Parts: sequence; structure tokens; C-alpha cells
Amino acid sequence: MRINIFYTTCSNIKESKKLAKSLLSTEKIICVNIIKNVESFYKDDGNLKKTLESILIIKTLLGKNRIENLIKKIHPYDIPFITQLKNDSVNIEYLQWVRKNL
Repeated sequence: MRINIFYTTCSNIKESKKLAKSLLSTEKIICVNIIKNVESFYKDDGNLKKTLESILIIKTLLGKNRIENLIKKIHPYDIPFITQLKNDSVNIEYLQWVRKNL
């Protein structure tokens, strides 16, 4: 069993919780961590902008294409940032917990 970890952001905690709950209703998504009040700086149309966002870390058995399609369908951003975080291994106790809870 391989656990994949994905990272995306949302504009606020309310949207993050909504996205997390929607994702968790999907089979093979085991956990979503939310880190709130992250200060983000970015360029948009040549202008430097700043905003507060929340980070979502998604732990799943789903692959990149499937999770990306799910996130895009329900994400509030027109163009969400979605990336897979590479991990070499997950402790056996956590994997056993996942098997029990999916």
C-alpha cells in the first residue's frame, strides 16, 4: 500500500474545511491536515500581492491524476496549486491504521 501526499492552498479556513470535508467523503482519502493563517506573496498580472491562505495536506491512496481532478472540481480557485509531495516510506503502524479505517 502506498500513501500519496498532496499539497494545495485555499483562501480561508472556511473554504479549507469545506474542501477537506468534501475530499474526505471520497473513498481512499484518509486524512486532510489544515494549516491556517499562512502569509502568501505572489505575482499576479505583474503586481506583487499578499494574502492569507490555508494549506491543505492530503493523505490518500489515490494517484495524482485522480486527486487533481477531484480537487479541481471542488476547489474555489480558478487555478489551484496542486502538487504531490514525495515520501520514501510511511511507518507500518500508520499503514495498518489506514487499512483499518478505509
